[in-house]
Amino acid sequence: MLVLSLDTTTRFGSVALVEGKKLLAETNYLSPSTHSRQVFEALEALFKITGKKIHEVDGLAVAAGPGSFTGIRIGLSLVKSLSLASGRPVAAVSALTALARKLLWPGVKIIVPAIDARKGQIFACLYQVDQSELLEVVPAGAYEPEQFLAMISVDQPIYFIGTGVDVYLPIIKAKLGEQAVITERSYYLAAEIGQLGEVLLAQGKGLKPEEVEPIYYRPSQAEEKKTEQVQR
Repeated sequence: MLVLSLDTTTRFGSVALVEGKKLLAETNYLSPSTHSRQVFEALEALFKITGKKIHEVDGLAVAAGPGSFTGIRIGLSLVKSLSLASGRPVAAVSALTALARKLLWPGVKIIVPAIDARKGQIFACLYQVDQSELLEVVPAGAYEPEQFLAMISVDQPIYFIGTGVDVYLPIIKAKLGEQAVITERSYYLAAEIGQLGEVLLAQGKGLKPEEVEPIYYRPSQAEEKKTEQVQR
């Protein structure tokens, strides 16, 4: 199964082609703004590199969140348009799960993916690794860093990854000390999104474009303002 995947949830934008769980190619870019131009250029480069054509794609996969509200909307709008035009199903994947997949190394038992949510918060969860499967122990959500760290009650090394770790590293180290293992992996996720998406599509869990929903763990700024106006 040939899967086209994309991630626009953070400034680390990427698109990829995955087939048989193997990465054919991934095109990465650092977006200073909204992804609207870069993601199309990345797609063009991806198909040029691989020699594949869009009509050869069997399914689509997208990082549905959490992350930047604007980035998520752009990614979902694009993948819905591609699905409508091609009739191909869409797999909606969590960016947190994709981040955690980067740390499925021998000996790693506890993984925390954390994305900077701004406003003093992170999007995060805690996974326990069981035979390469990720079991969610602390549920995914929007947390203040101190609040999230207080929910961790394991005595094993905890492997951290993500932009939220970059921002709140002093707080993490102050709370967990040497128990916190800070990893240095790429934050580009399209390859992992494609691999996770291919599994979902193979299981018949692909969605129609109108069924694809964003993964939000808090209201957007626009929604917060609308709520404030209603309350007034």
